[in-house]
Amino acid sequence: KDCNGYFLGQTDIGVSMWDSFQEAWDQLKEQGLIDEDERLGVSFPNYYRTKHEFLEGLEGDDEITNTLKVVSFEEKVVRCPYRELYNSGKSGKSAREYAEWFVPTTRTWSHSTFKSGLKTDRTDEDKEKVMGQFWENYMTLVEKNPEIHGMDYVHAYIVFEKKE
Repeated sequence: KDCNGYFLGQTDIGVSMWDSFQEAWDQLKEQGLIDEDERLGVSFPNYYRTKHEFLEGLEGDDEITNTLKVVSFEEKVVRCPYRELYNSGKSGKSAREYAEWFVPTTRTWSHSTFKSGLKTDRTDEDKEKVMGQFWENYMTLVEKNPEIHGMDYVHAYIVFEKKE
């Protein structure tokens, strides 16, 4: 998390990826595909460190502070290349094509987390049917206003120098 409070998928450009996920997931309940327990059952185990949290791990550790010096610490937002290309007009994609291109980049790392929020007594086939509708909900949401959907990254770059 940078000094502006930005983190993966939630920066100053566009809508929050996390809010969009929530909207697409909540639609499953409205569609009668999940119950309230399942709607509330998804939890991402993500934690985004601040500059202070990155650097505090060095404090009080004589072995580290005697051998390494922090030369610089920089936080940078890396804009979503999918959204950037789409918004430049150079992708040649329709709104739906953009949704079908962008959404799988979020699916690769989040599908299993969403799926684990579904009740254990469901069959895997049933869970995948629900998940298919979730991803369709998300693509439909992105398709409505593709210019504002993306996944910016927020990186911390720390440069160390070995002390002589």
